Amino acid sequence: MIQRASEPPGPRPRPLLSRLRGPSLETLGLIGVALALRLAFVFAVHGPDAQPSSDGITYDALAWNIARGMGFSLETEGGFYPTAKAPLLPWLLSLVYQVTGHVHFAALVLQCVLGAMVPVFVRALGRSLFGPGVGRIAAWLSVVHPLLVFFSGYLLTESLFTVMLLGGLLASTEWLKSPSGASAFRMGVVWGLATLARPTALPMPFLVALWAWAPLGLMLRPEERRRQVALVGLALALTLAPWAIRNTVVLGEFVLVTTGGGRTLLDANNPLVWDDPVMRGNAMSTAESEPWRTRWQGLSETQVDRAAASEAIAFGLSRWRDWPAMAWAKFARLWRPTAITPGTGRWWAAGSLPDRLLGATDPLLLWSLLTWPLALLGLVVTLRGKRRWFQSLPLFAIGLSTAGALVFWGALRMRVPLEPLVLLYAAAGLAHLLWRARVRRAGLALIASTRR
Repeated sequence: MIQRASEPPGPRPRPLLSRLRGPSLETLGLIGVALALRLAFVFAVHGPDAQPSSDGITYDALAWNIARGMGFSLETEGGFYPTAKAPLLPWLLSLVYQVTGHVHFAALVLQCVLGAMVPVFVRALGRSLFGPGVGRIAAWLSVVHPLLVFFSGYLLTESLFTVMLLGGLLASTEWLKSPSGASAFRMGVVWGLATLARPTALPMPFLVALWAWAPLGLMLRPEERRRQVALVGLALALTLAPWAIRNTVVLGEFVLVTTGGGRTLLDANNPLVWDDPVMRGNAMSTAESEPWRTRWQGLSETQVDRAAASEAIAFGLSRWRDWPAMAWAKFARLWRPTAITPGTGRWWAAGSLPDRLLGATDPLLLWSLLTWPLALLGLVVTLRGKRRWFQSLPLFAIGLSTAGALVFWGALRMRVPLEPLVLLYAAAGLAHLLWRARVRRAGLALIASTRR
Protein backbone atom coordinates (compact mmCIF):
# COMPACT_ATOMS: atom_id res chain seq x y z
CA MET A 1 0.00 0.00 0.00
CA ILE A 2 1.42 3.31 -1.10
CA GLN A 3 0.92 6.21 1.28
CA ARG A 4 0.87 9.85 0.16
CA ALA A 5 3.74 11.85 1.58
CA SER A 6 2.65 14.39 4.07
CA GLU A 7 3.01 18.10 3.29
CA PRO A 8 6.28 19.59 4.48
CA PRO A 9 5.87 21.42 7.75
CA GLY A 10 5.55 25.19 7.42
CA PRO A 11 7.75 27.67 9.24
CA ARG A 12 7.33 27.63 12.97
CA PRO A 13 5.69 30.79 14.26
CA ARG A 14 8.10 33.03 16.09
CA PRO A 15 7.32 33.94 19.67
CA LEU A 16 5.65 37.29 20.12
CA LEU A 17 8.63 38.75 21.99
CA SER A 18 10.94 37.95 19.09
CA ARG A 19 8.65 39.83 16.70
CA LEU A 20 8.58 42.97 18.82
CA ARG A 21 11.42 45.28 17.91
CA GLY A 22 12.90 47.63 20.43
CA PRO A 23 13.72 51.26 19.64
CA SER A 24 16.55 51.84 17.22
CA LEU A 25 19.87 53.34 18.24
CA GLU A 26 18.90 56.58 16.53
CA THR A 27 15.65 56.74 18.51
CA LEU A 28 17.51 56.14 21.76
CA GLY A 29 20.02 58.79 20.78
CA LEU A 30 17.29 61.32 20.03
CA ILE A 31 15.60 60.69 23.37
CA GLY A 32 18.86 60.66 25.32
CA VAL A 33 20.29 63.90 23.94
CA ALA A 34 16.94 65.73 24.06
CA LEU A 35 16.28 64.62 27.64
CA ALA A 36 19.78 65.60 28.76
CA LEU A 37 19.44 69.11 27.30
CA ARG A 38 16.03 69.65 28.86
CA LEU A 39 17.03 68.34 32.28
CA ALA A 40 20.14 70.53 32.22
CA PHE A 41 17.95 73.54 31.51
CA VAL A 42 15.60 72.69 34.38
CA PHE A 43 18.50 72.25 36.81
CA ALA A 44 20.09 75.53 35.68
CA VAL A 45 16.89 77.59 35.90
CA HIS A 46 14.85 75.99 38.70
CA GLY A 47 16.89 73.48 40.65
CA PRO A 48 15.47 70.68 42.81
CA ASP A 49 13.45 73.18 44.88
CA ALA A 50 11.38 74.35 41.90
CA GLN A 51 8.01 75.98 42.54
CA PRO A 52 5.09 76.34 40.09
CA SER A 53 4.28 79.66 38.46
CA SER A 54 1.76 81.12 36.03
CA ASP A 55 -0.65 78.47 34.67
CA GLY A 56 1.52 75.79 36.24
CA ILE A 57 0.05 76.68 39.64
CA THR A 58 -3.36 75.46 38.50
CA TYR A 59 -2.05 72.29 36.82
CA ASP A 60 0.06 71.49 39.88
CA ALA A 61 -2.90 71.92 42.24
CA LEU A 62 -5.23 69.84 40.09
CA ALA A 63 -2.72 67.00 39.80
CA TRP A 64 -2.03 66.93 43.52
CA ASN A 65 -5.73 66.97 44.37
CA ILE A 66 -6.34 64.05 42.01
CA ALA A 67 -3.38 62.15 43.48
CA ARG A 68 -4.66 62.52 47.06
CA GLY A 69 -8.22 61.54 46.22
CA MET A 70 -9.90 64.96 46.10
CA GLY A 71 -10.94 64.59 42.46
CA PHE A 72 -10.52 67.05 39.63
CA SER A 73 -10.98 70.09 41.84
CA LEU A 74 -9.38 73.28 43.09
CA GLU A 75 -9.29 74.60 46.64
CA THR A 76 -10.44 77.93 48.08
CA GLU A 77 -11.03 79.16 51.59
CA GLY A 78 -14.47 77.57 51.43
CA GLY A 79 -13.11 74.15 50.51
CA PHE A 80 -12.77 72.17 47.31
CA TYR A 81 -14.87 72.83 44.23
CA PRO A 82 -15.00 70.87 40.94
CA THR A 83 -13.60 72.54 37.87
CA ALA A 84 -13.39 71.87 34.13
CA LYS A 85 -9.98 72.29 32.53
CA ALA A 86 -8.22 70.32 29.82
CA PRO A 87 -7.67 67.14 31.88
CA LEU A 88 -4.90 65.18 30.18
CA LEU A 89 -1.86 66.96 31.67
CA PRO A 90 -3.19 67.08 35.27
CA TRP A 91 -4.15 63.42 35.07
CA LEU A 92 -0.71 62.35 33.82
CA LEU A 93 1.00 64.45 36.48
CA SER A 94 -1.22 62.96 39.18
CA LEU A 95 0.25 59.54 38.35
CA VAL A 96 3.70 60.98 38.99
CA TYR A 97 2.63 62.62 42.25
CA GLN A 98 1.20 59.33 43.48
CA VAL A 99 4.76 57.98 43.35
CA THR A 100 6.85 61.02 44.32
CA GLY A 101 4.50 63.00 46.51
CA HIS A 102 3.88 66.69 45.94
CA VAL A 103 7.31 67.51 44.47
CA HIS A 104 7.13 70.08 41.70
CA PHE A 105 10.57 69.13 40.39
CA ALA A 106 9.04 65.76 39.47
CA ALA A 107 6.47 67.62 37.38
CA LEU A 108 9.28 69.36 35.48
CA VAL A 109 11.00 66.02 34.91
CA LEU A 110 7.74 64.78 33.36
CA GLN A 111 7.77 67.85 31.12
CA CYS A 112 11.33 67.04 30.08
CA VAL A 113 10.35 63.45 29.25
CA LEU A 114 7.43 64.67 27.15
CA GLY A 115 9.71 67.18 25.43
CA ALA A 116 12.25 64.43 24.72
CA MET A 117 9.55 62.42 22.94
CA VAL A 118 8.90 65.23 20.44
CA PRO A 119 11.94 64.42 18.22
CA VAL A 120 10.83 60.78 18.01
CA PHE A 121 7.41 61.81 16.70
CA VAL A 122 8.98 64.39 14.39
CA ARG A 123 11.18 61.68 12.91
CA ALA A 124 8.21 59.35 12.39
CA LEU A 125 6.03 62.06 10.83
CA GLY A 126 8.88 63.28 8.63
CA ARG A 127 9.55 59.75 7.39
CA SER A 128 5.86 59.24 6.66
CA LEU A 129 5.44 62.50 4.76
CA PHE A 130 8.82 63.15 3.14
CA GLY A 131 11.08 60.14 3.61
CA PRO A 132 13.84 58.96 6.00
CA GLY A 133 16.31 61.73 5.25
CA VAL A 134 13.94 64.59 6.01
CA GLY A 135 12.63 62.79 9.10
CA ARG A 136 16.14 62.38 10.47
CA ILE A 137 17.16 66.01 9.86
CA ALA A 138 13.95 67.41 11.35
CA ALA A 139 14.24 65.17 14.40
CA TRP A 140 17.75 66.32 15.27
CA LEU A 141 16.80 69.94 14.68
CA SER A 142 13.94 69.52 17.16
CA VAL A 143 16.35 68.12 19.74
CA VAL A 144 18.17 71.47 19.99
CA HIS A 145 15.36 73.89 19.08
CA PRO A 146 15.59 76.69 21.69
CA LEU A 147 11.81 77.10 22.06
CA LEU A 148 11.23 73.38 22.49
CA VAL A 149 13.99 73.17 25.11
CA PHE A 150 12.76 76.28 26.94
CA PHE A 151 9.10 75.29 27.23
CA SER A 152 10.02 71.80 28.45
CA GLY A 153 11.18 73.53 31.62
CA TYR A 154 7.77 74.79 32.73
CA LEU A 155 4.56 73.05 33.78
CA LEU A 156 2.42 74.01 30.78
CA THR A 157 0.44 72.11 28.17
CA GLU A 158 2.86 72.91 25.35
CA SER A 159 5.06 69.80 25.50
CA LEU A 160 2.18 67.36 25.90
CA PHE A 161 0.10 69.01 23.20
CA THR A 162 3.05 69.02 20.81
CA VAL A 163 3.37 65.25 21.23
CA MET A 164 -0.37 64.77 20.76
CA LEU A 165 -0.50 67.05 17.71
CA LEU A 166 2.33 65.14 16.07
CA GLY A 167 0.66 61.87 17.01
CA GLY A 168 -2.61 63.02 15.45
CA LEU A 169 -0.90 64.07 12.23
CA LEU A 170 1.02 60.80 12.10
CA ALA A 171 -2.19 58.79 12.60
CA SER A 172 -3.81 60.87 9.85
CA THR A 173 -1.07 60.11 7.32
CA GLU A 174 -1.21 56.41 8.18
CA TRP A 175 -4.97 56.42 7.68
CA LEU A 176 -4.63 57.94 4.21
CA LYS A 177 -1.82 55.55 3.27
CA SER A 178 -3.73 52.45 4.40
CA PRO A 179 -7.40 53.39 4.82
CA SER A 180 -9.40 51.02 6.97
CA GLY A 181 -12.03 51.19 9.65
CA ALA A 182 -9.43 50.46 12.32
CA SER A 183 -7.04 53.19 11.20
CA ALA A 184 -9.89 55.71 10.92
CA PHE A 185 -11.13 54.89 14.42
CA ARG A 186 -7.59 55.03 15.81
CA MET A 187 -7.06 58.46 14.28
CA GLY A 188 -10.26 59.77 15.86
CA VAL A 189 -9.16 58.53 19.28
CA VAL A 190 -5.78 60.24 18.98
CA TRP A 191 -7.36 63.55 18.00
CA GLY A 192 -9.78 63.18 20.90
CA LEU A 193 -6.87 62.79 23.31
CA ALA A 194 -5.18 65.80 21.71
CA THR A 195 -8.35 67.80 22.37
CA LEU A 196 -8.25 66.73 26.02
CA ALA A 197 -4.70 68.08 26.12
CA ARG A 198 -5.69 71.39 24.51
CA PRO A 199 -9.17 72.11 23.09
CA THR A 200 -7.75 73.96 20.09
CA ALA A 201 -7.16 70.53 18.51
CA LEU A 202 -10.91 69.91 18.14
CA PRO A 203 -11.26 71.22 14.55
CA MET A 204 -8.24 69.25 13.29
CA PRO A 205 -9.95 65.88 12.58
CA PHE A 206 -12.55 67.70 10.50
CA LEU A 207 -9.80 69.45 8.52
CA VAL A 208 -8.04 66.11 8.10
CA ALA A 209 -11.27 64.60 6.74
CA LEU A 210 -11.45 67.40 4.14
CA TRP A 211 -7.76 66.89 3.30
CA ALA A 212 -8.23 63.15 2.85
CA TRP A 213 -11.65 63.19 1.16
CA ALA A 214 -10.54 63.36 -2.48
CA PRO A 215 -7.57 60.94 -2.17
CA LEU A 216 -9.76 58.46 -0.32
CA GLY A 217 -12.18 58.59 -3.23
CA LEU A 218 -9.48 57.16 -5.47
CA MET A 219 -9.03 54.14 -3.20
CA LEU A 220 -12.45 53.43 -1.67
CA ARG A 221 -16.02 53.05 -2.80
CA PRO A 222 -18.19 56.08 -1.89
CA GLU A 223 -20.06 54.24 0.85
CA GLU A 224 -16.80 52.95 2.38
CA ARG A 225 -15.30 56.43 2.34
CA ARG A 226 -18.34 57.83 4.15
CA ARG A 227 -18.20 54.96 6.65
CA GLN A 228 -14.57 55.58 7.54
CA VAL A 229 -15.07 59.34 7.92
CA ALA A 230 -18.04 58.60 10.17
CA LEU A 231 -15.82 56.29 12.23
CA VAL A 232 -13.40 59.17 12.77
CA GLY A 233 -16.24 61.28 14.16
CA LEU A 234 -17.53 58.39 16.28
CA ALA A 235 -14.12 57.75 17.81
CA LEU A 236 -13.68 61.46 18.54
CA ALA A 237 -17.10 61.64 20.21
CA LEU A 238 -16.52 58.51 22.29
CA THR A 239 -13.15 59.80 23.48
CA LEU A 240 -14.57 63.15 24.58
CA ALA A 241 -17.88 61.83 25.93
CA PRO A 242 -16.73 60.65 29.40
CA TRP A 243 -15.18 64.02 30.21
CA ALA A 244 -18.16 65.96 28.82
CA ILE A 245 -20.58 63.80 30.86
CA ARG A 246 -18.48 64.31 33.99
CA ASN A 247 -18.51 68.08 33.46
CA THR A 248 -22.26 68.14 32.89
CA VAL A 249 -22.91 66.13 36.05
CA VAL A 250 -20.63 68.04 38.44
CA LEU A 251 -21.12 71.54 36.99
CA GLY A 252 -24.79 71.24 36.14
CA GLU A 253 -24.19 72.52 32.60
CA PHE A 254 -22.81 71.05 29.41
CA VAL A 255 -19.08 71.75 29.08
CA LEU A 256 -17.28 69.76 26.40
CA VAL A 257 -13.70 70.24 27.62
CA THR A 258 -13.04 73.44 29.55
CA THR A 259 -14.71 76.55 30.90
CA GLY A 260 -11.78 78.77 29.95
CA GLY A 261 -12.70 79.76 26.39
CA GLY A 262 -14.67 82.89 27.20
CA ARG A 263 -12.11 84.10 29.72
CA THR A 264 -9.27 83.59 27.27
CA LEU A 265 -11.18 85.52 24.61
CA LEU A 266 -11.70 88.48 26.93
CA ASP A 267 -8.13 88.35 28.22
CA ALA A 268 -6.95 89.31 24.73
CA ASN A 269 -9.88 91.42 23.53
CA ASN A 270 -10.54 94.27 25.94
CA PRO A 271 -9.74 97.99 25.93
CA LEU A 272 -6.74 97.65 28.26
CA VAL A 273 -4.98 95.39 25.75
CA TRP A 274 -6.18 96.94 22.50
CA ASP A 275 -5.37 100.53 23.49
CA ASP A 276 -1.92 99.88 24.99
CA PRO A 277 0.80 99.88 22.29
CA VAL A 278 2.98 97.64 24.47
CA MET A 279 0.23 95.10 25.15
CA ARG A 280 -1.38 95.11 21.70
CA GLY A 281 -1.64 91.57 20.38
CA ASN A 282 -0.92 90.13 23.83
CA ALA A 283 -3.25 89.12 26.68
CA MET A 284 -3.76 89.87 30.35
CA SER A 285 -5.50 88.14 33.26
CA THR A 286 -8.89 89.83 33.53
CA ALA A 287 -9.79 87.69 36.57
CA GLU A 288 -7.04 89.48 38.51
CA SER A 289 -7.81 92.98 37.21
CA GLU A 290 -10.54 95.50 37.80
CA PRO A 291 -13.35 95.92 37.04
CA TRP A 292 -13.70 92.23 36.24
CA ARG A 293 -12.40 90.87 39.55
CA THR A 294 -15.16 92.65 41.46
CA ARG A 295 -17.79 92.10 38.81
CA TRP A 296 -17.30 88.32 38.79
CA GLN A 297 -17.30 87.74 42.54
CA GLY A 298 -19.81 85.06 43.50
CA LEU A 299 -20.24 83.73 39.96
CA SER A 300 -19.58 80.11 39.03
CA GLU A 301 -16.97 79.10 36.45
CA THR A 302 -19.56 78.64 33.74
CA GLN A 303 -21.23 81.95 34.55
CA VAL A 304 -17.90 83.77 34.42
CA ASP A 305 -17.08 82.12 31.10
CA ARG A 306 -20.39 83.14 29.54
CA ALA A 307 -20.11 86.70 30.87
CA ALA A 308 -16.54 87.04 29.62
CA ALA A 309 -17.40 85.67 26.18
CA SER A 310 -20.37 88.01 25.83
CA GLU A 311 -18.31 91.03 26.85
CA ALA A 312 -15.44 90.12 24.52
CA ILE A 313 -17.78 89.65 21.54
CA ALA A 314 -19.61 92.91 22.26
CA PHE A 315 -16.31 94.76 22.57
CA GLY A 316 -14.99 93.29 19.32
CA LEU A 317 -18.16 94.24 17.44
CA SER A 318 -17.96 97.78 18.77
CA ARG A 319 -14.37 98.10 17.52
CA TRP A 320 -14.71 96.36 14.16
CA ARG A 321 -12.65 99.03 12.41
CA ASP A 322 -9.65 97.92 14.48
CA TRP A 323 -9.85 94.27 13.42
CA PRO A 324 -7.16 94.42 10.69
CA ALA A 325 -4.68 96.21 12.96
CA MET A 326 -5.33 93.85 15.85
CA ALA A 327 -5.10 90.77 13.64
CA TRP A 328 -1.73 91.97 12.37
CA ALA A 329 -0.52 92.69 15.93
CA LYS A 330 -1.45 89.17 17.03
CA PHE A 331 0.09 87.61 13.93
CA ALA A 332 3.29 89.59 14.40
CA ARG A 333 3.59 88.48 18.03
CA LEU A 334 2.92 84.86 17.15
CA TRP A 335 5.46 84.65 14.31
CA ARG A 336 8.08 87.06 15.59
CA PRO A 337 11.69 85.94 15.08
CA THR A 338 12.80 87.14 18.53
CA ALA A 339 12.22 85.81 22.04
CA ILE A 340 11.68 89.15 23.79
CA THR A 341 9.34 92.07 23.10
CA PRO A 342 8.61 95.16 25.25
CA GLY A 343 5.44 93.48 26.51
CA THR A 344 6.98 90.07 27.23
CA GLY A 345 6.98 88.99 30.85
CA ARG A 346 10.02 87.41 32.49
CA TRP A 347 9.73 83.71 33.31
CA TRP A 348 13.10 83.50 35.00
CA ALA A 349 14.97 85.03 37.90
CA ALA A 350 17.57 87.75 37.49
CA GLY A 351 21.02 86.25 37.01
CA SER A 352 19.68 82.84 35.93
CA LEU A 353 20.87 81.08 32.78
CA PRO A 354 18.08 82.43 30.50
CA ASP A 355 18.64 85.94 31.88
CA ARG A 356 22.37 85.84 31.15
CA LEU A 357 21.87 84.16 27.78
CA LEU A 358 19.25 86.61 26.56
CA GLY A 359 21.39 89.47 27.83
CA ALA A 360 24.20 88.37 25.53
CA THR A 361 22.25 87.22 22.47
CA ASP A 362 18.83 86.07 21.31
CA PRO A 363 18.95 82.32 20.53
CA LEU A 364 15.54 82.42 18.87
CA LEU A 365 16.64 85.16 16.46
CA LEU A 366 19.70 83.15 15.45
CA TRP A 367 17.56 80.05 15.07
CA SER A 368 14.98 81.91 12.97
CA LEU A 369 17.66 83.30 10.65
CA LEU A 370 18.96 79.75 10.17
CA THR A 371 15.74 77.77 9.74
CA TRP A 372 13.17 80.13 8.22
CA PRO A 373 14.90 80.47 4.82
CA LEU A 374 15.28 76.67 4.72
CA ALA A 375 11.59 76.24 5.62
CA LEU A 376 10.57 78.64 2.85
CA LEU A 377 12.71 76.74 0.34
CA GLY A 378 11.29 73.43 1.57
CA LEU A 379 7.76 74.74 1.22
CA VAL A 380 8.40 75.89 -2.36
CA VAL A 381 9.96 72.54 -3.27
CA THR A 382 7.05 70.71 -1.62
CA LEU A 383 4.36 72.69 -3.41
CA ARG A 384 6.10 72.07 -6.74
CA GLY A 385 6.41 68.33 -6.13
CA LYS A 386 4.17 65.47 -7.16
CA ARG A 387 3.18 64.67 -3.55
CA ARG A 388 2.34 68.26 -2.62
CA TRP A 389 -1.19 67.53 -1.43
CA PHE A 390 -0.10 64.69 0.83
CA GLN A 391 2.83 66.73 2.19
CA SER A 392 0.63 69.78 2.80
CA LEU A 393 -0.99 68.26 5.91
CA PRO A 394 1.23 70.19 8.40
CA LEU A 395 0.08 73.43 6.75
CA PHE A 396 -3.47 72.69 7.90
CA ALA A 397 -2.34 72.62 11.53
CA ILE A 398 -0.18 75.72 11.09
CA GLY A 399 -3.04 77.59 9.43
CA LEU A 400 -5.59 76.55 12.06
CA SER A 401 -3.40 77.65 14.98
CA THR A 402 -2.51 80.91 13.28
CA ALA A 403 -6.19 81.64 12.65
CA GLY A 404 -6.93 80.89 16.31
CA ALA A 405 -4.24 83.34 17.39
CA LEU A 406 -5.84 86.08 15.29
CA VAL A 407 -9.02 85.60 17.32
CA PHE A 408 -7.42 85.11 20.72
CA TRP A 409 -3.82 86.28 21.16
CA GLY A 410 -0.36 85.86 19.73
CA ALA A 411 2.45 84.41 21.82
CA LEU A 412 5.38 82.06 21.50
CA ARG A 413 3.49 79.58 23.68
CA MET A 414 0.90 79.22 20.95
CA ARG A 415 3.66 78.66 18.38
CA VAL A 416 5.57 75.93 20.23
CA PRO A 417 3.48 73.00 18.88
CA LEU A 418 3.90 74.39 15.34
CA GLU A 419 7.67 74.59 15.44
CA PRO A 420 8.24 70.86 14.70
CA LEU A 421 6.00 71.27 11.65
CA VAL A 422 8.07 74.23 10.44
CA LEU A 423 11.15 72.08 10.97
CA LEU A 424 9.75 69.45 8.61
CA TYR A 425 9.77 71.98 5.78
CA ALA A 426 13.17 73.33 6.89
CA ALA A 427 14.52 69.77 6.75
CA ALA A 428 12.96 69.33 3.30
CA GLY A 429 14.73 72.51 2.17
CA LEU A 430 18.06 71.37 3.61
CA ALA A 431 17.65 67.92 2.06
CA HIS A 432 16.99 69.58 -1.29
CA LEU A 433 20.19 71.65 -1.02
CA LEU A 434 22.20 68.57 -0.06
CA TRP A 435 20.75 66.67 -3.01
CA ARG A 436 21.64 69.51 -5.38
CA ALA A 437 25.18 69.55 -4.00
CA ARG A 438 25.53 65.78 -4.51
CA VAL A 439 24.21 66.03 -8.06
CA ARG A 440 26.66 68.84 -8.80
CA ARG A 441 29.58 66.88 -7.37
CA ALA A 442 28.56 63.78 -9.34
CA GLY A 443 28.33 65.84 -12.55
CA LEU A 444 31.75 67.39 -12.02
CA ALA A 445 33.22 63.96 -11.29
CA LEU A 446 31.66 62.60 -14.49
CA ILE A 447 33.08 65.47 -16.54
CA ALA A 448 36.52 64.98 -15.01
CA SER A 449 36.47 61.22 -15.74
CA THR A 450 35.52 61.73 -19.41
CA ARG A 451 38.39 64.14 -19.94
CA ARG A 452 40.99 61.61 -18.83
